[in-house]
Amino acid sequence: MPDMRFVGKALDDFGDDWHWVILHDAEPRGERRYFTRLVDTICGIRLDEGGVTVTLVDTGAPHEPNCPQCQQAGVGPGLRAQIEQVLEEADLVPVRRTTSTPREV
Repeated sequence: MPDMRFVGKALDDFGDDWHWVILHDAEPRGERRYFTRLVDTICGIRLDEGGVTVTLVDTGAPHEPNCPQCQQAGVGPGLRAQIEQVLEEADLVPVRRTTSTPREV
């Protein structure tokens, strides 16, 4: 069974932050209901484990989470490593300033 990822929050636990929530090995059990072995967030909040039925409620979630840790982790590790490498290499390139003299037209 596949994992299911969505932007959400547990209304009584997360306060104002929206997170990437993962339903591990999600099995559909009706409309908006899933049986899953583990529910957690990308940033490490463990919501439930050991097999649980989850009912999803539409709360008007945004397309992307606002949790800083989830935002960073939303990019796959391979792509994140490539981005970090490009940024590090860009920091090593010296910036050359050129001066130009005004030209008469």
